[in-house]
Amino acid sequence: MIQDTIIPKKRDTWTLLDILALSLVKGMSSVAIRAAVDRTYSLEDCFSYPPTTTLQRLLSKDLFDDNIITSLRAQAAEQLELCAANNIRIITLWDEDYPVLLRNINYPPAMLFVQGTLQHHDSIAIAIIGTRRCSQYGKYITEKFAESFTNAGVVVVSGLANGVDMAAHQQTTKLRGKTYAVIASGIDCISPYHAKKQAEQIVAHGGAIISEYRCGIKAMPAYFPQRNRIISGISRAIVVIESGTKGGSLITAQFAIDQERELYAVPGNINSEKSEGTNKLIQAQLAIPALSPEQVLYDLGIQHSTPQLAIPEFSSPTEERIYAALSIEQLQADELADKLNININELLVSLLTLEFRGLIRQLPGKIFTKS
Repeated sequence: MIQDTIIPKKRDTWTLLDILALSLVKGMSSVAIRAAVDRTYSLEDCFSYPPTTTLQRLLSKDLFDDNIITSLRAQAAEQLELCAANNIRIITLWDEDYPVLLRNINYPPAMLFVQGTLQHHDSIAIAIIGTRRCSQYGKYITEKFAESFTNAGVVVVSGLANGVDMAAHQQTTKLRGKTYAVIASGIDCISPYHAKKQAEQIVAHGGAIISEYRCGIKAMPAYFPQRNRIISGISRAIVVIESGTKGGSLITAQFAIDQERELYAVPGNINSEKSEGTNKLIQAQLAIPALSPEQVLYDLGIQHSTPQLAIPEFSSPTEERIYAALSIEQLQADELADKLNININELLVSLLTLEFRGLIRQLPGKIFTKS
């Protein structure tokens, strides 16, 4: 169950238009917006507040006049029209439908721009994240986790980037599940084209696109770390599929630790740079090894029995040797024949048999892996 949360008290005299207008002041942070709305009665009152406040430091007192306030409100009204034209609604920190878990982080966004549908507060969301340049193995594992989470009724959260993020969103929508894409731009500025099309699929299947950036704002490098705190903040747990030693996935992992979220990492090949980050998270005991999606669901109380691994049956010693080899690493057919010292024709027959039985899977490039 989601822990109870206290909705911040907002002065009833503050309207969405004025909160949005306040956010348009250059340099205004979510913390400053929250303080202003909680402590003052209106936009005019906020501008006349004692000069020790953040707002007074952002604007010269001489500029606190009716013309500035009128201009800010006019810009805010234009933004509301843009949002309406793009079917985007604005949820503020003071609204009841603001995500409960996100509200409880240290620096929650004062406003969320949302296209699509946010699920009920009792819904469980799990983030699946990883490198933009994932391996075929990483893509396959991402799809398996997204499939299991979707079948369990979990909302899959990710960042709409290439690689692991995109694979998680695509698999979820393919299965008609619910997924949230948290982005680092205005919702009307999603790029490239394939990301925009995937965003449309997410909304069409009952999910949502979420941003703290208003319409017209294009993605900037500095926005992505801020976006990552929302990915972890809105989720009960975070699963890192593949990651190098640097990058956004490890930033999100650190946010997850700071926000006291359950953090999982999928162990990977020790010789692969794409698994260096996940393996080091496990080595440092910062993340729980994610050996299966069922394990994560069980840990979170979503699956109520310990997952049992089926023991496959083999029709020949050759099949058993092939399966054992592919349990350790992905291999091409020629590599597998050399490794096991098996005639290539005999190997291909056994590979085909194992694939028909669903014990192994062939990836692009004639690479084989265990299912």
